[in-house]
Amino acid sequence: MMALAVARSLLAVIAGPDHADFLIGDLEEEMRARTGTRAGWYVRQVVRSVVPLISMRIRSGEFSGLVAAACFGAMLPLAILDRLWSLVYSQIPLKDGFERAPAYLALNVIALCCCSAGAGLIFASHERPRLLAIAVALAAGLAMWSAKGSTPGLYVVAVLVLAPVSAVAGAKFTERKAP
Repeated sequence: MMALAVARSLLAVIAGPDHADFLIGDLEEEMRARTGTRAGWYVRQVVRSVVPLISMRIRSGEFSGLVAAACFGAMLPLAILDRLWSLVYSQIPLKDGFERAPAYLALNVIALCCCSAGAGLIFASHERPRLLAIAVALAAGLAMWSAKGSTPGLYVVAVLVLAPVSAVAGAKFTERKAP
């Protein structure tokens, strides 16, 4: 039964708010008609549906706002600040190492939180704040992966936690202000 609940949740997230209820209902109806209460068939159908549903949502343009929010809210600020650090650091003679200053890392986290909250305000995902949080966390992780130099573990944890939280807070703030 746990597999059935996980498959149902996965289908609801991937199908989107417009199609989730219909797909879940149709699959459950067909499962009862075919196999009784066995969950294996249902799980296989959900797994087979993941790629077509994602491609359908990409073609319809549903993910364009989400991708833009993730890129502008997390990836762009981190990438720009990392490149700025690289430029400034390349101008310093007699460098003593590649470590970034704690104040610079704190500035990165503050800028990231502000940009992520702004992305949450703009994207305003009332139905899918978790999807926005996942996209922002993935974008932040990708930006840190592409960064030059070493990155302290606490900074990585702070970025991967605070970026999605800020994006969801921005989206919830917009939701609260809406009539």
